Amino acid sequence: GTRYPKLIFIRGETDKEGWEGPTPCPDPTIQANLPTKGWISRKLAAIQIWSHREVEDVICEMGHQESHELDILRMSLSIYPIFEGAQDAGGLPFHAALIERDGSGILLAASGDIGKSTCCRRLSSSWQARSDDGTLVVLDEQGRYLAHPFPTWSDFLWRRSEQTWRVEWHAPLSAIFFLEQAEIDEVVPVGRGQAAVLMTRSAMQVYQPNWIVLTQEKGRTVRKKLFDNACELAKSIPAFKLRVSLNGQFWKEIEKVLI
Repeated sequence: GTRYPKLIFIRGETDKEGWEGPTPCPDPTIQANLPTKGWISRKLAAIQIWSHREVEDVICEMGHQESHELDILRMSLSIYPIFEGAQDAGGLPFHAALIERDGSGILLAASGDIGKSTCCRRLSSSWQARSDDGTLVVLDEQGRYLAHPFPTWSDFLWRRSEQTWRVEWHAPLSAIFFLEQAEIDEVVPVGRGQAAVLMTRSAMQVYQPNWIVLTQEKGRTVRKKLFDNACELAKSIPAFKLRVSLNGQFWKEIEKVLI
């Protein structure tokens, strides 16, 4: 069958220099297929990410100290290689909720405390919320943009949530709405240029914890790639501002522009 790249989690030291290799993997069948030299490391807080130009898999080396908070932090950081792979192929991560109706995916993008989760809870029964904080948009081989739900990490950290997320599930992306709090519910179209800027800003919010470990040159490269991908996405997917009131039926405004 088709082999997909894997994230391999191992326990080891997380303060190694870049020229060293990761701790040997406890699974000998995996270890046998991995080169012993030539690894490049990147330290992200409590996890060290190892990549190799000859290997599709990525090794996530965690420290020996175990705790609920640390393990959630490690899991949240371990998905950056997934975001980067999607980005290299033309996709974007979004700080956005993913809602779905009749098989079509819609993003509700906003920074924290604007109302993504509240909007997801208020949806009518004809809509379904697939995620309320994070979404990964990928560009497939047929040139379609597909939206995947991703976990709300704060729920695991602060609320000890036991919810699971079907990140393999996806829906074709139909539109992106950038949330604003307002007195009345209203949808306002956004031009491609402004849409590309807003999309880039949303993606950069996802990458924010990663910026501190990037060199200036790498940071510029990442920002340019995010903006280039956003420009292409804006050509294919319509974008709007969605002004949402406290008690209105905002989803009806969405439905008007999707007809």
